[in-house]
Amino acid sequence: MADKWQLIHPNHVNAIVDGYEETIEHFRDRMGFTLDHRIPDSGDGTNACLMTLGGVMFEFFAPVERGERGQGRLLARYGDHYIGIEYHVPDTVSARQFAVENDIRIINDLGPAFFTYPGACFGIAWEIYDGDFRQYDQPEGYWETQHPLGLTGLARLSVAVDSVDAAVARLNEIAYVSPLGPVNRPRAGAKGVQMQVGNTVWELLEPDGDGALADYLGRYGQRIRSTVFRAGSLAQVEKHLTAQGFDLVPGDADDALAINPAQNKNLLFEFTE
Repeated sequence: MADKWQLIHPNHVNAIVDGYEETIEHFRDRMGFTLDHRIPDSGDGTNACLMTLGGVMFEFFAPVERGERGQGRLLARYGDHYIGIEYHVPDTVSARQFAVENDIRIINDLGPAFFTYPGACFGIAWEIYDGDFRQYDQPEGYWETQHPLGLTGLARLSVAVDSVDAAVARLNEIAYVSPLGPVNRPRAGAKGVQMQVGNTVWELLEPDGDGALADYLGRYGQRIRSTVFRAGSLAQVEKHLTAQGFDLVPGDADDALAINPAQNKNLLFEFTE
């Protein structure tokens, strides 16, 4: 039997969005993302692109139209939303073998990379690849010293789950991960635990009564809920984003600010020092 996945680092966070050029303009012109690579429709009815902010890469999938199949169906059901994450692994072949042997359904096999069914892992569609996308990033120090947001990387990913215990158990079944400790997020009506997943911190949160997290689960189901960027100065972040016309709201943690998702393709971006 193949070993568990050895997840090294995320290549990119994946999201489905409505409107290809509109998405690029929003994230490039208002947020200050770099547009790293366009991936035009190859016959599956979806355009895509790779874009980066603060050293955190995203792949935005933009279905040409809403429909009854594939990503067009997901867009029709959920609108703009997070769909999953691509991780760099040492070897795609053994990672694929592990998925097959452990009933992790592969819904799209591209050869060098493959995608898994979100229902196999609390709403996370994994994209597994043994290539590295960091060659697209800017020179060292660019995001911190030259970009107006002054970002220093990814602080954590927040994942909404029905049960933290079940999510932790599932993560341990499929990959080498380790616990970092419990967290409480009363602003979101949530409690949970932080996990080390490759070089990235995941924050698995379940509802602790009514609140934003329960509302999110009711609308989207289990999945990535938020990308949390680390910044050198929240005052600098607030000044720049306010000048760009964004409404900032409190983040889940006491030391975090967030962009109103309604102004950001329904994707929750948070910032913390």
